Amino acid sequence: MANVDRNTADLVAGLPEVLDEVKDAAEHQAGKARAKAGRHVETGHLLSHIKVVRHRKGYAVDFDHPHIVSVNYGHWLRREKAGPKLKWVDGIGVIEEALS
Repeated sequence: MANVDRNTADLVAGLPEVLDEVKDAAEHQAGKARAKAGRHVETGHLLSHIKVVRHRKGYAVDFDHPHIVSVNYGHWLRREKAGPKLKWVDGIGVIEEALS
């Protein structure tokens, strides 16, 4: 009976060819997220916070915008502190776009 080394998955995941494919996939998903976010640009601030980052086991799409949760899922908005009644702003679903 054959035995498979317990570290086989880690060894394969660390191969340069595999890492290149994982990075390409992450770049593709980040591109989809940037395209979706690009339809909602006022300042460009969100676009500059969608990145592909290397971590110990591969690559991931990173959303490091300080308000990504509010932007993605929606939030209440009041333009001025003493301004008019709050208004709901729908989220844009950019995280889900990166996952699809």
